[in-house]
Amino acid sequence: MKSQLDKNLNHNTVVPLLKDDEFSSEFMGMIKKLKEAKGSKRINNSARAMGHSDDFGMASRNYWQSTWELGELSKPFKALIRYKVATRNTCFYCSTHQIEHLRRLGVDEVKIKNVQSSDTHDAFTDAEKAALSFVDHMMVDASNIPDKVIENYKNHYTPKQMIEIALTATVMVSLNLFNDAFRVPIEDEVVGIGLDVPEL
Repeated sequence: MKSQLDKNLNHNTVVPLLKDDEFSSEFMGMIKKLKEAKGSKRINNSARAMGHSDDFGMASRNYWQSTWELGELSKPFKALIRYKVATRNTCFYCSTHQIEHLRRLGVDEVKIKNVQSSDTHDAFTDAEKAALSFVDHMMVDASNIPDKVIENYKNHYTPKQMIEIALTATVMVSLNLFNDAFRVPIEDEVVGIGLDVPEL
């Protein structure tokens, strides 16, 4: 049986990944700004696929970036939410990238390794458990989240924070679906990180 990494790297992408000189000047300009904001030098393969549709790609990526930059939640916490969602949705591409973000942000490696058992693991605070449990249930059946999960969530966060957590999670869903459906492979620079993705 192929490993998750082998499967990801050996799929044929649904659309070709654009080379640098194949992007429109507008899309490349946006990508450069996003790279500077993140301190990254790499154009991710997700953007190389999305660049085939300038207007949709730019609108989507600007929205995703705004949910990262705005609000009162810390970026390490938002990255943890995104990682929880990516693992629940079995998106290997996004899980790899979220591990990279979490490590860059200095998140405890124990949390990274145990995000799938965040409801019970001692590395997570009660507030983190409440948020991660809520978004996990969102991914399974959003219309039937247990009352006790919702009450616990409400006990730890303000309405503003609850909205930010939920929208951070839903943004990640759209990335999961896009990258999986288009069979986007992880980049060479993060293959080593891909080895650390838990079995999804």
